[in-house]
Amino acid sequence: MTSLKHSFNRRQWLRMGAAGAASALVPASWPKLHAAEAAGANGCDTGTAFTLPLFVPGMDGEGGRLVLGRDPIVLKAATNGSALAFSATMDARRFANPTLATSTGATVQIALDNTLPEPTVVHWHGLAVDTRNDGNGETLVQPGAQFRYEFAVRNRGGLYWYHPHPHGSTARQVAGGLFGLMDVDDEEQRALRQALELTPGDTELTLVLQDRRAGDANRYAPAPEDELYGWYGCLPHVNGVLRPFHRVTARRYRLRILNASNARTYRLALRRDNGSTLPLLLLGTDGGLLERPVACTELLVSPAERIDVLADFGSTSAGDFVILESRAFDPMQAVTNVPPATAADGKSGEHGHDSLRTTGSLPDGAPFALMQFRIGGPRGANPPVPSRLSRMPQAHANADESRPLRLGFAKGRWRINDRVYDPAATPIEVPRGARETWLLRNYHASAPHAMHLHGFQFHVLERETSPDFLAGLAVDAKGRLPTDLGLKDTVLVWPGESVRIAIDFRHPFAESQMYLLHCHNLEHEDAGMMLRVHVG
Repeated sequence: MTSLKHSFNRRQWLRMGAAGAASALVPASWPKLHAAEAAGANGCDTGTAFTLPLFVPGMDGEGGRLVLGRDPIVLKAATNGSALAFSATMDARRFANPTLATSTGATVQIALDNTLPEPTVVHWHGLAVDTRNDGNGETLVQPGAQFRYEFAVRNRGGLYWYHPHPHGSTARQVAGGLFGLMDVDDEEQRALRQALELTPGDTELTLVLQDRRAGDANRYAPAPEDELYGWYGCLPHVNGVLRPFHRVTARRYRLRILNASNARTYRLALRRDNGSTLPLLLLGTDGGLLERPVACTELLVSPAERIDVLADFGSTSAGDFVILESRAFDPMQAVTNVPPATAADGKSGEHGHDSLRTTGSLPDGAPFALMQFRIGGPRGANPPVPSRLSRMPQAHANADESRPLRLGFAKGRWRINDRVYDPAATPIEVPRGARETWLLRNYHASAPHAMHLHGFQFHVLERETSPDFLAGLAVDAKGRLPTDLGLKDTVLVWPGESVRIAIDFRHPFAESQMYLLHCHNLEHEDAGMMLRVHVG
């Protein structure tokens, strides 16, 4: 990708996306549900007509649950109508972008068949695997070729995901729909389901968030502004459906949420029909369950992050509704007081911040509704929440010795330590068995960066000089957010902010390994905001 000769200022940030109005993306997942929407608006649609039901995957089909066993499976990267998908077949059941289900300690055997007319590869996001199986893009599967993955699942139970990672094409392939979930089970996950009487697909829901643009499903054609700031849509989809509704009873529901957007960060909250906020309990993050649940009212989720929350609809009554919304924030740090995304009745109303509205996309931080929960039926069982959820690994760090990593913009490109990706260079060398502390420092004249590390998870130790609006969300004197309390593989660093993380680089592999550190704003990644990390 060529360097972008742009100056970077606040006015451009607020206007981003205007030049990309004709571009569009409709990922392959759940394509049949787009019929009502695909022929519709030419630009942004921020209304609140919750007319389509939430799509809940089953045991086959789109997003279906495919349980990995002793026999290897074949994932085929292929076109799916006008979009892309990973397809698979097992016991006469056909899948598109299946949810791959496995357990801690299991061995995974998956063959990737690339039937696309371009190279691709699968990255197992969040999993602690060796370089060969990591799918970091330095080994690509050419059209017509096959690559065999085989690795032990060393991670704790949690929600992970898989997606392509060919350098320079990752954003386009993910936007085209080439990704799926990976659900890792363990004893602590099973104990939680039993204690809370949760049933996956019923009282436990998986929600995949992705913003899209209207128009031709197969056209990802970013304008220069999109390449610089990231691909932002204006049609908020949940599980492939534009602003769906879902019927629930008055009890607790577990919501496992993935942000699969290319660039957008969500400030998630649940709002009752009277305008008040429904309390949440955060159960887990990228790397599985927290040690104890954490009470909160809203949560920030940047690209590639996952959150595991408990929403208690027990305080509602039949006939009520609750809106899952993304609230306003200023990505350039200013404090905002923007009206809610929807009207108070949750059934009508327009975007409350028209000054940020552009054709084809909404800027990062613009508010909008995502979906509606409709309360009905008899009151359901509501067993007490366990006070202890897991035995989470503890952080081991020396805060006095931190590896500095500066995030910034120069010469038309986003950079880490003033460098861009070079497949022949290894700027970060880590000794075998090291336990390191990294200090991620973002320049004030920058953008939010969702920093992802391959191969290892980490602990967030502290945040400094954070945006003002985060002060009300912090849970301790170190400035940490609720989502900072769990194991992470992706962390959002705001402009002007410093985030200190602790990483345990011990691994069981005989040879040294090569991983990547990069921004998970996929346009930033493709443009070179990525460094190689060699672990001895």
